[in-house]
Amino acid sequence: MLTREEILSVYRQVLGRTPAEEEIAAQLGLESLDALLRLILDSEEYDLRLRERAMRGAMDETFVNFFHPDLAPWSPPPGTRSPDGAAVVGHDGWIFLAGGNYSNTAQHRGAVELPPDWLERWQRLLDYRVESARGLGIELVMLMLPDKLAIYEQYFPETLEKVGLRPIERLLAGGDAPILHAFDALAAAAVEDDVYLRTDHHINFRGMEVASGLVLRELGLDVPDAFADVELRTYPVAGDLGVRFNPPIVSLTRDACSLGGARVVEDNRDQIQAYGGHLGTRRVYVNEGAPDPRVVVVFGSSHSFAATHHQGLSWFLAQVFREVHFLWVPFGWDSEYLRRVGADVAVMQSGERLVRRVPRQDVDIGALAEDTLRHERPVDVERVLD
Repeated sequence: MLTREEILSVYRQVLGRTPAEEEIAAQLGLESLDALLRLILDSEEYDLRLRERAMRGAMDETFVNFFHPDLAPWSPPPGTRSPDGAAVVGHDGWIFLAGGNYSNTAQHRGAVELPPDWLERWQRLLDYRVESARGLGIELVMLMLPDKLAIYEQYFPETLEKVGLRPIERLLAGGDAPILHAFDALAAAAVEDDVYLRTDHHINFRGMEVASGLVLRELGLDVPDAFADVELRTYPVAGDLGVRFNPPIVSLTRDACSLGGARVVEDNRDQIQAYGGHLGTRRVYVNEGAPDPRVVVVFGSSHSFAATHHQGLSWFLAQVFREVHFLWVPFGWDSEYLRRVGADVAVMQSGERLVRRVPRQDVDIGALAEDTLRHERPVDVERVLD
């Protein structure tokens, strides 16, 4: 059985923080140190820590482990797994998630078992959100982003035999789901250009330009020509997948390295991040020169977060709307928050690997942040998913 000292050591060395007493009590029941390490390495908290560490150092570090066709014989061959087993090298420099809590390869094959009432609960949730938005008098867009593997399966190092529909396909086919799925648009754009980062599971600037265009058109708006004119900077980045290898595997990314015409006026990101969290993050952008005066609230994942080093969905919306609120709750909903800030538009966004869990109908965004700061640890994902 594990000791208290072993648990403290793993948390401090791997996650960079001291565990709460409740966490220590929960881990004392684990059978071995290996079981604790697997739990930590598969956690979203560890994924986020790796990604942000890689992004912060991307412009200053010197990398050499970069894929090029001429150097392919000396590169990690397809099928090479990261030391923690969470990432796998594909063809032509593409790296993919290879397991973890969301079983993304099993989801892609249609091999995950879903509860018998899963589709019914999803339909009730969507009906509730539509009715809630109508009652608040706001426009609603529900955006689902495909997994990287769905777009670039041909680069995965092994054949993934399909045995059924992916959960997102079951959701879209099984009922009246007013969800805007970005698969077709991203797949079409991927023929001409990369729409995901090769060494990260996130969508890149070009891909998010495509996805944000879907949202704007759904709202009856034109996609600004200015997106195509944004000056992009190119630099190497390991991302949340490449950083798992030693030495890190990098690719080139191109992004704006700025907030465009927007500025941040309210933000608790540093406070939440200090405890290894992300749920409950709240960042508000204002753009006085935006063409649309409305207030938009985005309930989303890391794909929607915007910073100088990452142009997520909120970045693109903040170039169009005067005020954009990003709340880090994938496919979340907080009726009281929408009412309080006078939202005109609500956008719910998530990635398809989260679809196997049904989001809760309503989440108190402020309570997530307060609990993180009060207990000095991230809130559990059970707070936002059933």
